[in-house]
Amino acid sequence: MTEQEKKIMQTCGTLIAHMSELEKEKFLSFAEGMAFLSSRSRSIMTHDSTPRPQK
Repeated sequence: MTEQEKKIMQTCGTLIAHMSELEKEKFLSFAEGMAFLSSRSRSIMTHDSTPRPQK
C-alpha cells in the first residue's frame, strides 16, 4: 500500500469516527458507487476500443 493510500485510509477512518449512522450509510453508498463506476470504466478501457461504423 502506498503512502497516499495509507493517508486516504487514515483520513477516512477519522472521518467515519465523527459521523452519525445515517452519514455512514450515505458515505458507504457513495464509496460503493465510485467503486462501481471505477470498475466499469476500467472494463470499458480494456475492451476493444476500435471505432465501429454507425448504421
